[in-house]
Amino acid sequence: MSIASDNTLVKELKNKSHKTFELIFNRYYADLYRFAVAYLMNHELAEDIIQEIFSSLWISSSSMPDDLNLRSYLFTSVKNACMNHFKHMQVIDLNEDKLTEALIFSGTAEYEDNQDLLEKVRKYLEQLPEQQRRVLELKVFHNMTYREIAKTLNISEITVHTHIKRAYKFIRNSFPLLYFFLIFQKQ
Repeated sequence: MSIASDNTLVKELKNKSHKTFELIFNRYYADLYRFAVAYLMNHELAEDIIQEIFSSLWISSSSMPDDLNLRSYLFTSVKNACMNHFKHMQVIDLNEDKLTEALIFSGTAEYEDNQDLLEKVRKYLEQLPEQQRRVLELKVFHNMTYREIAKTLNISEITVHTHIKRAYKFIRNSFPLLYFFLIFQKQ
């Protein structure tokens, strides 16, 4: 049995041939899967993306050009799906960082139902110099006024204000977008 060319497979796939689809799946699945795993470092997610690519291939097959380079199309589709996943994760991380920052800046800790977020806030606070951290914790977690914090720590209100201002600046500048840049640096 001769090996069908990609052009022949595309033409047959356009006619919704299940046998052709199965042939394409068997020909490309393993390589596409390894390619996706190399990008994502996650076997289950790679499998999901490959399944979506093949589903999309079947659905859009009737509108494909006859001269489509099937191999290139499939690998490009996998790469784009992986990149879209990273972009989506970066948006989620960025939104979570913005929410964390907003909660810290609002001076309230009314989010005990989200333990992960609370831990993230504490993680950022631990990076502060000790006095700044103590001042900000009293403000955020105990909802104390500048005057109450000054009295509790035996420092001036101006010092409290300075510590909070510096702590906010540190937190604003410390939210890591490094992951996003490393991912797209590899392209």
